[in-house]
Amino acid sequence: MQRLAVMFRVRPGTEDKVRELLSGYEPPRQLDDGENRLVSTSVFMKDGLVVRMIEIEGELPALMRHLSRDPSIQRVERELDRYLVEEDRRDMSSPEGARDFFLRAMMETVTTRIAPPREARA
Repeated sequence: MQRLAVMFRVRPGTEDKVRELLSGYEPPRQLDDGENRLVSTSVFMKDGLVVRMIEIEGELPALMRHLSRDPSIQRVERELDRYLVEEDRRDMSSPEGARDFFLRAMMETVTTRIAPPREARA
């Protein structure tokens, strides 16, 4: 499983609208093509900085293609663009636009630590 995080900034004063938008949109269709699966997403926000954490099984390009074609994601991304600071705007309507956004906004993974299974701790 891969854990990825992307970050972007929203304009001051729009945080409440962004919080409402990102907590209330219809989830994307599940990506599960036998090789790739979107496992989970989480969104965090503080002082206009938004971090979206994504867990996937498989390859990131498959996820980008999937998200660029999902109607629910297209709607939320168009709405979200209204609140982004200018330099963080992006085009999520195509696989290329999604790839460019991910390349620019992806955070570096510094470390991941996973607790051992309960039975292994005994």
